[in-house]
Amino acid sequence: MNILISGFSGKMGQTIYNCAKKDKDLVVTEGFVLPSEVESCQAAHKDVKVFGCLDESTNCDVVIDFSHNSITSKVLDFCVKNKKPLVLATTGLTEEHLKQVKEASKVIPIFKSSNMSEGVFVLLNLIKKATNMLNGWDIEIVEKHHNAKKDAPSGTGLMMANEVTQIRKDAELVFGRNPASEKRKPQEIGIHAVRGGGYVGEHEIDFINENEVIKITHEAFSKSVFADGALKAAKFIVNKPANLYEMKNLFE
Repeated sequence: MNILISGFSGKMGQTIYNCAKKDKDLVVTEGFVLPSEVESCQAAHKDVKVFGCLDESTNCDVVIDFSHNSITSKVLDFCVKNKKPLVLATTGLTEEHLKQVKEASKVIPIFKSSNMSEGVFVLLNLIKKATNMLNGWDIEIVEKHHNAKKDAPSGTGLMMANEVTQIRKDAELVFGRNPASEKRKPQEIGIHAVRGGGYVGEHEIDFINENEVIKITHEAFSKSVFADGALKAAKFIVNKPANLYEMKNLFE
């Protein structure tokens, strides 16, 4: 199976490229980067066709996008125009992007997740169960990422909050706190973003009452966990009919 990586020059793009080398059924044939990066990236990867315009793609079976939300629309347009399955892992998508994804999934299969880790999928299921059982407990979410991550809170942090709000309909999301913050409200769900050093990704949700606390935590030790999940998703989706797929489709 031939793969086009959108965001090929980035850390995740390179991790996917290296992980794919370990699978005899997968070949990264093409890489999409910024026009200014084409020359240097092509010189470093003789086995991959590197380009700065998606229309130059000629030889892929599936697209994996780990780039930036500023080019999400271009990636969707390309995949729809050329009938290419898409694994969409880019975070920070706007409501307009989500509408575009929904429309595109009527034409092509799209596997969308803000986190491709199997462990995070389990984490989300545990959050759902705990939220159902711990009615009335305070809930706080803390996510930690490297100092170069641009979006905050992370896509995974928002996924965690979404599991809570599906059950607690009156929940009020509060993003960080400051000196002007008021006393915590009972329905408040705090979401806090830490950015520093080389954190790969750490997510924790705390369920707290007056006498005890339950912490559910997931920590990634390597970006390979996300790359492996994206490659599994690519294999899963390549021959699927047009639709919008997610992690539960892959692991359930």
